[in-house]
Amino acid sequence: MNDVKLIRSLKRGQRGALDRAIACYSGYAAAVARSVLGNAATREDLEEIVSDVFVALWRTAERLDEGKPLKGYLAAIARNASVDRLRRQRPEDPLPEDDLLTADEAQGPEAETLRREQAETLRRLLLEMAADDRAIFIRFYYYRQTVHEIASLMDMNESTVKARLSRGRKKLRERLTKEVDGYADL
Repeated sequence: MNDVKLIRSLKRGQRGALDRAIACYSGYAAAVARSVLGNAATREDLEEIVSDVFVALWRTAERLDEGKPLKGYLAAIARNASVDRLRRQRPEDPLPEDDLLTADEAQGPEAETLRREQAETLRRLLLEMAADDRAIFIRFYYYRQTVHEIASLMDMNESTVKARLSRGRKKLRERLTKEVDGYADL
């Protein structure tokens, strides 16, 4: 079945049309979501996003343009749903201290307490950042995405991403210097 017939069937609300769309495009929607989320998504997250894509397709079927490929529409929905998922994730979820801080390797309760306080301060400061800046930081430093990947996924110029990373590092450094004892040890 070609896209024009499938879109017409979806617009008429035929249940079989949604099943055909899922059969044809669920793998594609998952691939788009996986490319946006990278390592930030579990299998369950991907399944949920793919389900959300087809629910959105069903709900907005009357707005589909028969002259445009369904694949592009589904890619846009999957991308947006994935970006929304990343935005909803809180930086305090899994930000391991070892990935964020290079604290002294000294053992002992004092050193451990200092590392935890520094990590908590950094998490708080990240939460205070603008949502886009925080997303860029997390993508770059935690998920290890390249500037090119971030720019593509967030629909920005690479130079904008680099500038935001630079300004963000400067602001974090200034705030950490003021707030954290022992910042020089970070």
